[in-house]
Amino acid sequence: MPCLGHVLVRETPELYRDVVVPYVKSMIDNGSLSWIRNVIDGTREGERTLVDEADFLINVDTKWRSHPPPLSTPREDWHSHTSVTDLYCLGITKRCGISCIRDLRTEHVSMLKSMERMGLDAIREVYGVAEDQIKVYVHYQPQFYHFHVHFTRLENEVGSSVERGHLVSDIVQNLEMDDMYYATRTVTYKLQRGSTLLSLIEDHRSRDVTVRG
Repeated sequence: MPCLGHVLVRETPELYRDVVVPYVKSMIDNGSLSWIRNVIDGTREGERTLVDEADFLINVDTKWRSHPPPLSTPREDWHSHTSVTDLYCLGITKRCGISCIRDLRTEHVSMLKSMERMGLDAIREVYGVAEDQIKVYVHYQPQFYHFHVHFTRLENEVGSSVERGHLVSDIVQNLEMDDMYYATRTVTYKLQRGSTLLSLIEDHRSRDVTVRG
């Protein structure tokens, strides 16, 4: 039987604390987020910004490669453009200290609701796509460790499968019920074999088994 490319990880709060938190810190300390600060302060990708609020901004993700060139195409021509089938926008918090869903608390609910609402409104106004055609979700594990939200078409399944995508509407309800929901639950996700994080998790588990033995 061929070796599968991914494995399923069940991340307990303890595994998050002991392995993932140090990993995230090392990524941030190595300067992996310097580009996102440039996006937030407007020195990079300003032409892609759809919404700019005190707590967050929403822009056209660079993964939306079929989007008309933002610098040379008038915004009125973005509406109903043929590329809207590939729609991909990103909501990015301006707050420091929120790396992923594990850091979310009830105090962030207002920001999440505003980000979802304003993002859907902007997409409808700029592109002519109704909100019932857009899914708004968060990745865990994320591609980078500064909290962000994805806006894509319903038909786009990339990154929104059950072992990675978490709908913002569900996140809001969970936090309204329990401030520590994402801090205390076990989160299941997939990781690619050979990835740094998976190697760290496997090493930690091996040491834990050795100690218990």
